[in-house]
Amino acid sequence: MRQCCELCEALGAGSARGHKLIGVAVGSRDALLCADHALFALDSDVASMGELRELVEFVAAVEPSPDEVAVRRSSRSAPARGARSVL
Repeated sequence: MRQCCELCEALGAGSARGHKLIGVAVGSRDALLCADHALFALDSDVASMGELRELVEFVAAVEPSPDEVAVRRSSRSAPARGARSVL
């Protein structure tokens, strides 16, 4: 029985074992995916796992990860060293 997300394995990410897998129709077959990839597949109009993989790779290349966004936000909100508040 499959224990990892099919898309995570295909992308080389290796989803954590023990996470719930969700059966999702992708094109003409069912795939077992982690929650994030299952939601992505449901929102996408793809005909195969290959198309889904290409779409996920494209989005990952275009959009920053949540970790990158958090780092950018924290660096913008932190005052510069030696900066004084002007009132």
